[in-house]
Amino acid sequence: MSRPLRENLEVVEEQGGEWVRCAACGHRLCSAAEDWREACVKRLLPPGRMGPFHEIMEGRAVLDERYCPGCGLSLDATVIVDEERPAPRAAPNRVTGEPLVLDAGSAAVVVLDLNTKAEEASQPAQPLIRPAGVFLDKARAASVPVVFTVVVWEKDTPAGAVAGALARRDNEPVLYPNGYDKFLGGGLRELLEGWGTDTLVFLGGAANFALLYTATTAARAYGYTVVVPLDGVYAHSDYEMEYTLHQFTVLPRVADRFRFSRLAAIDFR
Repeated sequence: MSRPLRENLEVVEEQGGEWVRCAACGHRLCSAAEDWREACVKRLLPPGRMGPFHEIMEGRAVLDERYCPGCGLSLDATVIVDEERPAPRAAPNRVTGEPLVLDAGSAAVVVLDLNTKAEEASQPAQPLIRPAGVFLDKARAASVPVVFTVVVWEKDTPAGAVAGALARRDNEPVLYPNGYDKFLGGGLRELLEGWGTDTLVFLGGAANFALLYTATTAARAYGYTVVVPLDGVYAHSDYEMEYTLHQFTVLPRVADRFRFSRLAAIDFR
């Protein structure tokens, strides 16, 4: 009589006792009361055998593999980490703003989730409201279309309105997509196609939520040029901002579609 112990191992009752054996070839390793791992063939392998992200484990971990002595089947694999040697952390790609002159006829401004709540002093977006309003006036003067988004759960509530200091105009749409990616639902894409847009300037955030997901879709799925004014977006921490900006610089095949600037350094012609 036998019962499974784990993948490729089983416990069998024989000769008045219980034994651990290989389920593939029946090789008996030890009694059920002993450590079966000690009866295996052992190999210590370098991190290169661990998978696609093995680089971060170089010099601080090994792969401990145990095999059946009878048939060579792998019975266990454990990563042994030397906690005294922390994994190296690659420095993030840091971006700097550059002056940009954008074609007003093919640009649009997407304002992410700067609703009335963002005007409260306790909110991380609050310092953006005044400079964002100044930038929007510059865009409007150049006839650049503007679209606002607000989180869906604020719809039909007092917090569902755009921050008053941004002076939203009646012809500037407000969308309430159900997700961090503001292209969900198709409303944003439809507007941009109607305007003939190929360049998007993003304001608001949060950086690691609405900005990260929406700007990634804009560049990767739809081929837009994405402009991120570094002083026109916000995050809840420096780390979250750093991570988001770094991610834009390493996105496979589309990183060159991202441009970084500052509100005062962006002009329209």
